[in-house]
Amino acid sequence: MGDLGLKYGFWGFGLGGTSIANACANIRMNVKNNMQPYTALLVNTNEVDMNKIPHCSTATKYILRGFEKGAARDIQVGEEAFLTHKEDLISKVQQLFSDRDFIFLVVGLGGGTGTGAVIEAARVLHANGFKGRFGLVLTLPRDQEGKVVLDNAIRRLQLIAKAMKGLGSILLVDNQQLFEDYLQKNSKGNVEDFLKSTNEYIAELLHDINMVTSNYNPTGPYHFDISEWLKMLQTSGIIMIGKTVLYESDVDAENQGTYLALMKQSIERGVLSGGYKLENADRCALSLLASPAGAKRMFTLGMINTLEKQMMEYAPYANERPVATYGDKAINQLHIYSVFAGLSLPKRVLDIVESSKKLVRTVEATDEALTMLQSYNISDGSEVDDLEALLNSNERTEPGPKNSDDPFSNL
Repeated sequence: MGDLGLKYGFWGFGLGGTSIANACANIRMNVKNNMQPYTALLVNTNEVDMNKIPHCSTATKYILRGFEKGAARDIQVGEEAFLTHKEDLISKVQQLFSDRDFIFLVVGLGGGTGTGAVIEAARVLHANGFKGRFGLVLTLPRDQEGKVVLDNAIRRLQLIAKAMKGLGSILLVDNQQLFEDYLQKNSKGNVEDFLKSTNEYIAELLHDINMVTSNYNPTGPYHFDISEWLKMLQTSGIIMIGKTVLYESDVDAENQGTYLALMKQSIERGVLSGGYKLENADRCALSLLASPAGAKRMFTLGMINTLEKQMMEYAPYANERPVATYGDKAINQLHIYSVFAGLSLPKRVLDIVESSKKLVRTVEATDEALTMLQSYNISDGSEVDDLEALLNSNERTEPGPKNSDDPFSNL
């Protein structure tokens, strides 16, 4: 398998975004030329975090000088750091990504650098030759990461939701879901192993679907080719990917119970995030890969009809919903990939908002020591300062909206 579908570029920000982008750039193919087909630009404020990213010959590291100590989960600092280096970053993007078919802007929502830079980075891509050729990969924080992280993610999701029609596809990675899945299988694992596994899985999934478009022999009338995949990626809204792998010997084409339930589970839950209203999809597709013998036995008219009906049930208003089948000697199991594009935000976003609300301090949770201190009367008549008012006197306010004619003015 040496033919590549789309030439990806990955622009990663912050520790989370650069880690994923670097894993994508590390994908290797079994060919002499184009062995590492993807290119990455890794951007961070924190030099210590950047040094944690392993070397990759197709990934370029860029430190936002003047902010080397990091953004400390302050999205204003992250945005300022980006804007300070904006012109140089535009030059880097044009230099590294000019030959790329599609760019993924990769950010871990919740921190300071990536969360602060994501809007301005999207503007840069839109205004500098990549309109219609870029999308976002955004990780959603776990509930336990604290109110600052959750609120940072919410603030950026609010803005991104308003601008979704002007962007390409957005792939959401739910760290809460992935962590729970990993914990069930690796309860004795550590955080570093979890993050490494997640980053590699995201990279392999994007690569696998890219390879489906150009490397396998269709056995039916439909082929989910490069143009179909690019059309999915260019569709505004959230893109959801499902994947399930079954032993061919376990699948009976005449018995839906041997394949349909597991396929539906991978779609309804998603492999990176779930909880979507699939009926809102603008486009969807299903690709099935098997060995030549397995494809001949399994991909009957009855099985394909069952799958087509299921896709129709999921996305009745989708403009396209092809079911493509492939047989190839390089495959020895049944692989089922599903893609739904043009979706709205999933239920997980609502869960994040609710988790943040639960972390708001209530009147009942007031510090008892502070209350006692404020109410105590000193016998000599001296007054105690209102500590609460004193501590809150320097609260910062959010800047007001900016007037702009660019397509991201609602951001």
